[in-house]
Amino acid sequence: MSRLKLTDVLRLVFSLAVAAWAINWVLASAGANLAHEFISIDWRWIALGVLLTALGTALASYRWSTLLALQEVRISQWDAFRLTMIGIFFNLFGFGGVGGDVFKMYYVQAQAGNRREEAILSILVDRIVGLLGLFVVALLTLPFVWAELLTADPKVQSMVGFVVLISVVGGGGVVLVLSRDYWLPESLKELIKRAGRKFPPKLVGLFVRLVRSVDLYRSHIPTVLRALALSAFMHSLATLNVMCIGKSFHIEGLATRHYFLAVQVANTISAVPITPGGLGSRDLVIQQLFKFAGADPRANLIPFGLSMMLVFWSVIGGIFFIFAKRSGGVGATVGGSDEAVGITPDGSVGDGLQRA
Repeated sequence: MSRLKLTDVLRLVFSLAVAAWAINWVLASAGANLAHEFISIDWRWIALGVLLTALGTALASYRWSTLLALQEVRISQWDAFRLTMIGIFFNLFGFGGVGGDVFKMYYVQAQAGNRREEAILSILVDRIVGLLGLFVVALLTLPFVWAELLTADPKVQSMVGFVVLISVVGGGGVVLVLSRDYWLPESLKELIKRAGRKFPPKLVGLFVRLVRSVDLYRSHIPTVLRALALSAFMHSLATLNVMCIGKSFHIEGLATRHYFLAVQVANTISAVPITPGGLGSRDLVIQQLFKFAGADPRANLIPFGLSMMLVFWSVIGGIFFIFAKRSGGVGATVGGSDEAVGITPDGSVGDGLQRA
């Protein structure tokens, strides 16, 4: 990776300051004694939330490894889990606007041999499938809160409307790509010929590889749909985790539909890289949606508890990162062969081949 720049550090400090301010604002509005709340907290619900988060992370790594395997780059489930945990760490503690996906790209492309572009594409597709799963859960929740939304505060209506708009645009874009044969009947060979007259050969070659990679996903629609269903299930687990945090603080009066709406809207908006890992911005959105639901101000303890859990998992991801650097990273099988490329402790690509 490139050397750390002063602007990266300043950007991180600023974004963390914004996150800290937002979390403090939400916590102060709870009107609760934090020391007393932690004394009376029901840790059994916290433990259940941690287990649900661990399950969701394991499913996320499995989903990615499945999409990666379609590109003929195979890594073990344990290595996929480790890279996913490292991505979680850099989602929160990465410098500048660099998120966990970029660091996953850095690691996996160093292991993918001559299929680096395909491996990187799998991460982008995994992210898109994850967002689509979020949109599916959000849209399925809408009918249960529609009557309440009609009389809600304009800010709440705007936030929900933003999620609906992004869902329609995102879903439409995916359908457009998958239906390329209908609106772009030219064969790949014809496209290559046309592009070859206008662009440099290297750029055309990269374009061809990306198109073929996308076509692999188009030819395995059942696998992609299973990944989408898995994503929706994972976002439901994330909502149950937030409900567990509410139970741990003995918060009453919030219906299941309010939890599902708040979590999906908050996760969609926090995907905009304003603060590291969405800390603070997620808290503010959840606060507004719980206020819309008529919850007691103490419900603002829930987004604070969620932020603390996210920090906890990011620290665990940092431990995975430290051990990955010390042990030389992970290995990947490329193209179904028995060659694996490892990452040396300094982060460079190992030049030795390991026999499976």
